[in-house]
Amino acid sequence: MHKSITAFLLTLIMVPTLVLGLYSGSFSAAAAEKETIKIGYLGTLSGPFAAVEPYQTPAVQMVIDNVNAAGGLLGKKVELIKRDDQGDPSIVPQKLDEMKAAGCVVILGAILDTCCPPVSQWANDNKIPAILPGSAILKMRTTGFSKYAFNTVPVSYALANVFAKNISQQKINSIYYIGADVGIAHDVFNLFWPAMKKAKPGIKDLGSTWVGIMDMEFSDIISAALAKNPDMILMGVAGPPYVNFVQQAQRFNLYKKTKVAGIYLLGAELTTPFGKKYPEGIQAPSWCPFYLNEKSMKDFSKAYFDKTKLYPADITMSWYVSALAAVEAIKKANSTDAEKIVSTLETMTFDTPIGKVQYRDFDHQAILPVWFASSGYSKDFPVAIGTNMIKYGEEVYPTKDTIMGLRAAK
Repeated sequence: MHKSITAFLLTLIMVPTLVLGLYSGSFSAAAAEKETIKIGYLGTLSGPFAAVEPYQTPAVQMVIDNVNAAGGLLGKKVELIKRDDQGDPSIVPQKLDEMKAAGCVVILGAILDTCCPPVSQWANDNKIPAILPGSAILKMRTTGFSKYAFNTVPVSYALANVFAKNISQQKINSIYYIGADVGIAHDVFNLFWPAMKKAKPGIKDLGSTWVGIMDMEFSDIISAALAKNPDMILMGVAGPPYVNFVQQAQRFNLYKKTKVAGIYLLGAELTTPFGKKYPEGIQAPSWCPFYLNEKSMKDFSKAYFDKTKLYPADITMSWYVSALAAVEAIKKANSTDAEKIVSTLETMTFDTPIGKVQYRDFDHQAILPVWFASSGYSKDFPVAIGTNMIKYGEEVYPTKDTIMGLRAAK
């Protein structure tokens, strides 16, 4: 009987201890879960467009490392949670759900045109802010506007305006267009021509050719375009396909027969593979002129080169500014609450290597300066840089009236 009572008493003592131990473990796990502030990173980390990943991820990691080295945010370290969208918009929601489950309070991404709309829709549905480094489509600011999505890269409207302003000043009377069959290329084409014809009514549209986003063979297209004898070929092809285009175009002496302009054609991810053999005189906008003789840009370019042995590209700046915006919004909001982060993003101005930047409250567009330049060389760099640069600001972006008018037409 004595042994039974002893065993019973031991059980009474041990059960609460075990229960407390279980709860203690739960509390520890919950506490550990809250020890870091998690920011999601949705990139194209595999597939053909993964070739530009070295120009993206290190830029975001630099921001996170700098914040953590300075003590973190709200007394906590910042953790980057990465997911790969594989360049496939159909799996974007799944990857975003995984980051939500991991506790991410802000999402950065995506890079590809086709993957950005599902990010914006998911952000709206889940009420989690997303900052998109790669969405240049005008629709994302108008009929596809989301309260929870912010757009960093210059919008297609601004790029088309910059092209029209500069090309209309040149002795160019005919243009042929070659573009990838994606939103940004169509946007620029559709917005460029009305602006161009207004500035230069006699300009001739010689037609256009649309290719798949991952098409790599352009010989027949180049031959057909040159047969039309254009004064300029306007390009809407970028990334790895454009590297192939340049290699094939050089065999046709295209750059000696006509002028070439286009979006993303001065990015270091495109010029670096060519070294000193990238064609001169290619005209393009840029928002990351790593060769700019200003301290903030020189410091950033050096830090990026020291980390990666690469010069930063336009996409580098888009991701870097997006990451800066995320951490600055959390810091200034003094909170990870989604509504407070959104409200702060709509009102704050923050420092970047290309100057102070703000997101407009009515279309969530970051106002990045855009430099229009021609490819050339300098003794200071082993790759092509931009020369004869002209800087543009908010004057090339759509006005509030333009945005609201387009949104109302939904």
